[in-house]
Amino acid sequence: MSFSGRGVNAEGNTTVGVSSNLTWWQKGVFYQIYPRSFQDSDGDGVGDLKGITTRIGYLKDLGIDCVWLSPICRSPMKDFGYDCSDAEDVDPIFGNLEDFKELLAEVHNQGLKLIVDFVPGYTSDQHVWFQKSIRREGKYTNYYVWDDGKILDNGTRVPPNNWLSIFGGPAWQWNEVRQQYYYHVFIKEAPEMNHRDENVEWELKSILRYWLDLGVDGFRADAIPNILTVSNHSWDEPLSGKDVPQDQDDYLDHIYTQHQPEIAPILKGWYDLLDEYTLQDGRLRYMVLETYAPHSVRNSLYAQGQGNPFNFDLLQMSRPPTTREVYKTIMEEYTNLLPGKWPNFVLGNHDNTRVSARNGYQYVDAYNMLLLTLKGTPTTYYGEELGMLQADISWNETKDPWGLNYGPDRYKQVSRDPERTPMQWTDGPNTGFTNGPSTWLPLGKNYTSLNVKVETETPGQTSLKLYKELLVLRKNQAFTEGSFKTALVTDDVLSYLRQLRNETFLVVLNFGKEATVDLSSFGGLSGTALALTPKITLLKKDDIVSLTSMTLRAGDGVVLRVKAPSDSELIG
Repeated sequence: MSFSGRGVNAEGNTTVGVSSNLTWWQKGVFYQIYPRSFQDSDGDGVGDLKGITTRIGYLKDLGIDCVWLSPICRSPMKDFGYDCSDAEDVDPIFGNLEDFKELLAEVHNQGLKLIVDFVPGYTSDQHVWFQKSIRREGKYTNYYVWDDGKILDNGTRVPPNNWLSIFGGPAWQWNEVRQQYYYHVFIKEAPEMNHRDENVEWELKSILRYWLDLGVDGFRADAIPNILTVSNHSWDEPLSGKDVPQDQDDYLDHIYTQHQPEIAPILKGWYDLLDEYTLQDGRLRYMVLETYAPHSVRNSLYAQGQGNPFNFDLLQMSRPPTTREVYKTIMEEYTNLLPGKWPNFVLGNHDNTRVSARNGYQYVDAYNMLLLTLKGTPTTYYGEELGMLQADISWNETKDPWGLNYGPDRYKQVSRDPERTPMQWTDGPNTGFTNGPSTWLPLGKNYTSLNVKVETETPGQTSLKLYKELLVLRKNQAFTEGSFKTALVTDDVLSYLRQLRNETFLVVLNFGKEATVDLSSFGGLSGTALALTPKITLLKKDDIVSLTSMTLRAGDGVVLRVKAPSDSELIG
């Protein structure tokens, strides 16, 4: 793979050069499925593998290239599958291993790829490894992070330090049988494994081999920054200085519990294993890392091997962000990328509020247009192609352990339930997600109008139709391999060019308020409209559009075919 010449010219314009020899994951579009919420096949109100299998045709028609499946492992479901009690089995709520094999076969039959979640940091406290570690049985004795704690002057035993769980409260839990504290980053029922024990690394590679032998195309590795802490547990973390409650995770600066340098060689071991499989049969395997971290940390620790750390910067902008903040966020990904590495962008996932809630519903289509026309690998969270809204979930309906830990007064600050509501298929009962009487979470807002059936059958443009049009456009090499050049950037409008050989496309997006701009310097006097957001009613596909005076309202976006400008015409 070649990722050539990026730079910033005197006017501040960023150029990212032409690429070649791209892999499937660099050219592809990823689609995240949260299994509990995609499609139920047995009427229990919870999504499952057979349900997902029936919808692979939809994903093929949508135009995506790779399905990312959130956890399906056997689990007590204290954290909905991230707390695995057996990482080599399927939880009965989702089906069984044969159901998974049928799903994988259907994905591959449709010409798509499948990656699955890999949770390397922790297990359920019901896992046989943890139960044996509690009893100090042989090699399992040090599979987890244990500590005696410390004794105060009054004789009271307390945790060894002030470390906090991401879900709130102390990160240490006393175990009466072993007479020690164990460390947990998330829920207390999910003890952290000890990655300094070579047996643990052997076990994790065995899990990777198991799923690779089944035929998966790769993995999304969970919570990588947290898989290792300093070995000295007597060190307290310093205060962050943030005005938050003392039991809240970001009350501390996590210099001892995140981004430890010893993580890098662990990752290399996993990447080497994937490369081993690739060499055997020529099928490239891929791993993407969940890493909420600045570019400097992503580059130093995580950007190695046949994969990428996720770039979550678009998720972490102001709410709502300004057009110039959107521009700055994109440029930071391009300008901070290590030589030979590949950019990627994410707009949503199971841990963050949906685009409609973060940035405003009127901008959803513009953000999808942005995601699918940038240079780099895009990841879409299920339902974003519809513009799905979040549900208003009451305390009594709350399922997320993070929200439950925060209590009825604060749960809405952190609960992830609103972005995990069932996929909206039809305007019928329970939106076609289940034929049962209820759903595991309430349905999202406006599901009767924001669903696959209605958006497919409605005359004119819809969010879903736009998404599909953009994925057809993206098959053009100008969008995968071509150069990226910023054109005009104002307080309201962001525009850029995607170009390869004799084809040039101009993308114009309004993330602010109504504005009229002159774009003739970037593509001539006019261009041909190829994709338009639904609220643009005065134009239609294939119309000739004047570039000398283009008016866009808030949330409008358009992709045009234009003539190629010279580099001297570009300004920032």
